Amino acid sequence: MTLICGTDFSDWGRAAQTTAAALAGRLGQELWLVHVLEPDVEVMDSDARQKVMQLVTRRLEAEAHALKGLAKAPVQTQVLNGRTDAVLREFAQVKKASLLVVGSAGHGSGALMRLGGTSERLAARTDFPVLVVRDGDPFTAWSKGAPLKVLVGVDDSNACASAVRWVEKLRAAAPVDVVVGRVYYADEAHRRYGLDRRFSFTEPDPAVEHLIERDLKRRVPTLAGEGELLYRARLGVGRVADHLLELAEAERCQLVVVGTHGRTSLARMWSVSAAALHLSRMSVAVVPPDGKPAGVFTAPPRLKRVLVTTDFSPLGNAAVGWGYTLVDEGGEVYLAHVTLVDGVAGELVDRYLPETAGPQTRAKVEAEVAARLRALVPPEASDRNVVTRTEVLRASEPAKALVEAAERLGVDALVIASHGRSGLARTLLGSVAESVLRHAHVPVFVVRAPAP
Repeated sequence: MTLICGTDFSDWGRAAQTTAAALAGRLGQELWLVHVLEPDVEVMDSDARQKVMQLVTRRLEAEAHALKGLAKAPVQTQVLNGRTDAVLREFAQVKKASLLVVGSAGHGSGALMRLGGTSERLAARTDFPVLVVRDGDPFTAWSKGAPLKVLVGVDDSNACASAVRWVEKLRAAAPVDVVVGRVYYADEAHRRYGLDRRFSFTEPDPAVEHLIERDLKRRVPTLAGEGELLYRARLGVGRVADHLLELAEAERCQLVVVGTHGRTSLARMWSVSAAALHLSRMSVAVVPPDGKPAGVFTAPPRLKRVLVTTDFSPLGNAAVGWGYTLVDEGGEVYLAHVTLVDGVAGELVDRYLPETAGPQTRAKVEAEVAARLRALVPPEASDRNVVTRTEVLRASEPAKALVEAAERLGVDALVIASHGRSGLARTLLGSVAESVLRHAHVPVFVVRAPAP
C-alpha cells in the first residue's frame, strides 16, 4: 500500500509531512513526498526552470531524509508540474494510494460562498481518502503509542459507512478513541420515532437522544483494535457541519472523519465535508464510498429483537410464528396490532368506539387487544427464553405507525403478513405490507398466503 503526501514547504505542509510519516510508519505503508510546481513556473526560460527544479528536488529530498526515522523506511520523492489538485490526484491514482495527506490552514466562517482551495478540491473529486492536516503533533504522539481521539460523523449513507471502516483501520494499527456522532433535527427525529409532535427546535430532547445513541450503538456495536467507543447525538439548527464540529470540540477530538458524496460547484454549500474542511480547527479526513454496503462494519447483525404485526386474521396470526422462528434464543418479540383511528382536529378518534368513550374504556379495549396478542405466543417461546412484549398502536396510517414503532423499539427486523391484494382492491385499500417495505429502515419479512 502507498501513502502520498503533498507539501508546499509551509508550516502546514510540514505538519502534513510529519503526519504522513507517522501514519506510514504505523500502517507499514510506503510514503511518497510530492511537491507540485504550479504553471507560473512555465513562464521562465529553460535554464531558470532547471535551476528551480534542482533546488526544489534537493529540498524535497532533505525533507524526506528527515522523515525516514518516523516513517520507519526510506521516503520516496517526486516533483510534478501543473495544477496542484489535478496532478496530485493523478499521481495518487497511478500509485493506487490508500491515502492522500495535505496541509491546510482552513478558511474560517468567511468561506461560505467560496469555491474552495486545493485541499477541498482534492477531497471533493477523489476516489480515495484525503486527510487535511491542521496539527501534526497528535499523529506523531499516536505513532508512539498515545491514543488518538477521533469523531466520525454517521448518517445512513454508504460514504459514512466507509468512513467508519477507515477509522477501524487506524485502530488496528494503534489505539484510537472513537466518538460516533450524529447530528439530528428535532422535527425529523420525532417523525422517525413516532414521538409526540410537540417539541422544541432549539432544546435537546433527552428521549430522542437516547434513541439515537441507542441506534448508533446498534449500528456500530464494536470496532476492531484498541480504544474507547462512545456514542453522541447532537441537536442541529442549520448546517450539520457546524454542530458536528461543536461536538468534536466538546469531546476534545483531534481528528474529524466524514464521508463525502463528491459534491461540486454550488452543491458544495450543502456539503458536510466541504464545510468541515473550511471551518474545522482540527484535522479532517474525508472518505469516499468504498463500494461496500452501508451498515456493514463487523459481523452481520443477529436478530435479537423482532417486531411482528397481526390484524388477527388467520394469515396475520400465522406471521407470529415466523417472528418467533426468526428471533435468536433469549431475544425479544414485540407483538403489535394497529387499531385504526381518524384524525379529528389534531386528535385521534377510534373508529370502533363511541365518541363518548372515556380513557378507562379505551384502556380496557387496549388491555383486551394485548391479551389477544399474548394468546398467539407459541409454547416453544418459553423453551427458547424468548421474551414477549405487546404494542397496541392507534393510528390512521397502519404502515406509518409500524415503521415508527420499529424505529422507536430498535428492532432488528419486522414481520408482516401480506394478503396479496391486486387490481382494484389494492388501489382502493392499499397495501400496508408494500408501504412498510418502502419506508422501513430495517429488514422486512413478508409472510404471503399459500398459493391456491
